[in-house]
Amino acid sequence: MSPSCTPSSSSVPYCIKPLSSMRFTQHLDGRSAGEHSSDRNSEAEQDSFDVLQDIGSPQKSPKVLIIVLSVYVVHLQRSIPRNDVERIISTWGKAGSATQAQATYPTSFSRDVVPIPCHSHNDYWRRIPLYDALAAGCTGVEADVWLDDGKLLVGHSRRSLKESRSLQSLYINPLASILSRQNSVAAPSSGMADCTNGIFDMNPNTTLALLIDIKTDGLASLQEVSKSLEPLRLRQCLTHFDGSRLVSRPITVVVTGNAPFSFITSQDNSSRDIFFDAPLDQLWGEDLPTGVPKYQLENSFYASVSMKDAIGAPWLGVLSPAQVNVLRGQIQAAKQRGLKARYWDTPGWPIGLRNHIWDVLQKEGVGMLNVDELTDASKRDWGNHRLL
Repeated sequence: MSPSCTPSSSSVPYCIKPLSSMRFTQHLDGRSAGEHSSDRNSEAEQDSFDVLQDIGSPQKSPKVLIIVLSVYVVHLQRSIPRNDVERIISTWGKAGSATQAQATYPTSFSRDVVPIPCHSHNDYWRRIPLYDALAAGCTGVEADVWLDDGKLLVGHSRRSLKESRSLQSLYINPLASILSRQNSVAAPSSGMADCTNGIFDMNPNTTLALLIDIKTDGLASLQEVSKSLEPLRLRQCLTHFDGSRLVSRPITVVVTGNAPFSFITSQDNSSRDIFFDAPLDQLWGEDLPTGVPKYQLENSFYASVSMKDAIGAPWLGVLSPAQVNVLRGQIQAAKQRGLKARYWDTPGWPIGLRNHIWDVLQKEGVGMLNVDELTDASKRDWGNHRLL
């Protein structure tokens, strides 16, 4: 749009009056360009004043009104459907139209979101817990949970706890609502929607790992966690071990922190729906116990360890061959047990180092990438090792 044009309310440009560019040409009387330039500010102010005078002037206002009406007529002409196709498009989904019930795609909640193996670390710290991670395509979220006076509250420390921010309100209820919507067509006449479809419409078989980091007494907290999962359990939305095989469902609950492994193994082996976050550093090495592996598919889902504890710090911003060898061994050991390897406490800065770590982990086949920067993780262009 040129400087002499002003947009109307219909967003169609129209010219009401040439401004300083016209006035400037009227003064080409031989003065230098610099002299003309020095007059532009005062002339522009006078132009604005003249335009306002023109609109309010009895002699000029009819011309302006004609222009405005002309633009409005053009807008009306463009808005009138020329055929049945345009008529359907113009009324689609509107109240009272034949397409009102068809306006929303049933499973459009996560439309165009591609699920990726990233874990939203300290998810409750995000501006919008759970939903920010889902929008990025993350298939894992993490909540630090404290048992406080019978309630499971979510926060990084006790001083950050708030009754309105509970495991139920931030995660359980929203997930139940999302899955009810995603499965509304699967069981339209049922009071409880069957969890055939997961959260991600692009891949409805993808499960979302809900990692619950227990910060208070392990046994008492886990008992309350199990009770809180009932809305998802009733809808058959929880991944479970049925005694012979793992049945994958839209939500997989994993516990860590103060959660005792004995609680997991004490569950009914034919309906276990809470899984353990196994210690990854105990799955590979020279001093492994012989016999049946303690942590396996029927009782665990993640296998995690601090990267710093597992391999130490990268030297000069690059992982050494020895460090990569440890990562490779641990990741493969987790895979052999059907578990997803995950490293926390990975460096987030410099960005080039972070990208290098992510790139190596992805190439080595890590099960889940532990991330704080959701947007950067979802781009998956980590081969570009920026310095900052």
